[in-house]
Amino acid sequence: MEPFEYVVVLISLILGLGVAQLLNGVADMVAQFKKTKFSAAHCVFIVVIFLVFFQDWWYTFQYSNQITEWTQYIILALLSFPIALFLLARFMFPTGSRSQETDMHAYFYENWRWLYGLFASTIAISIVQNIFISGYTLTEQIPLMIYFTWYVVVISLNIKSSKFHNVFQVVQLLIWLSVFGLVDNGMLN
Repeated sequence: MEPFEYVVVLISLILGLGVAQLLNGVADMVAQFKKTKFSAAHCVFIVVIFLVFFQDWWYTFQYSNQITEWTQYIILALLSFPIALFLLARFMFPTGSRSQETDMHAYFYENWRWLYGLFASTIAISIVQNIFISGYTLTEQIPLMIYFTWYVVVISLNIKSSKFHNVFQVVQLLIWLSVFGLVDNGMLN
């Protein structure tokens, strides 16, 4: 077994657990459809997070060519992104004593700063990994730096308007969908 194959099993396991968290949360909301008070921003954010899970799973294959010497530090660094994503997926839905809660609107607006903060951490981790593991230049990371700054500004301003968060998440989804379209058409690698 090649080192990459050994490492990718653990990364895939964590990513799979995170996707399972998202799917379980969505299934619980659908099962309680009549009782659930939905939030548009929350629902769109779930889709965005799913796309990020897919993107990380897809990009992980690149490491088979990019990394020639596997060390514990590289493996821990690569695990940090799926771990942060897993935590985000876990916190997207009420758990523990709140697990019976069906007001997703209230839940999202009570926790959006934490959720956005976790998401921003995945962007920061991605920037660091891209530079130190994948070998991208700092200037190639400017779009991700802008994306990270966008989240930091929103968190810092503490905007509580549900209309703002709805637009914020829809714009983010459109950006992700356009990036997927550019990648599919071979315009980005």
